[in-house]
Amino acid sequence: MTLDDVRELTRKTLSAQLAAYGFDDVVVSAGKDHDDDDALFMTATYKPGSALPGGDVLNRTLAILRRELQNAGEERFPYLTHRPEGEETGYEEDAPE
Repeated sequence: MTLDDVRELTRKTLSAQLAAYGFDDVVVSAGKDHDDDDALFMTATYKPGSALPGGDVLNRTLAILRRELQNAGEERFPYLTHRPEGEETGYEEDAPE
């Protein structure tokens, strides 16, 4: 899948799962993980004033996202972080695309 395809599917999936929690958008980049495997690095952003969902919701959302990506033929693992509006992502700004 292209990054645009991944971004579109991820945005759709996260919107369906996290809209009630103030999900706003997602930033997606490709890179290498700690094992030097190809991976996807994603940061979900939330509208101002939103509280992050609990761990059970976040874990379920990641499982659903992983399944949707695999069903679409994507093999790279998605590393998904969550960032309320105005907080740093934890990823370097220069993350490869």
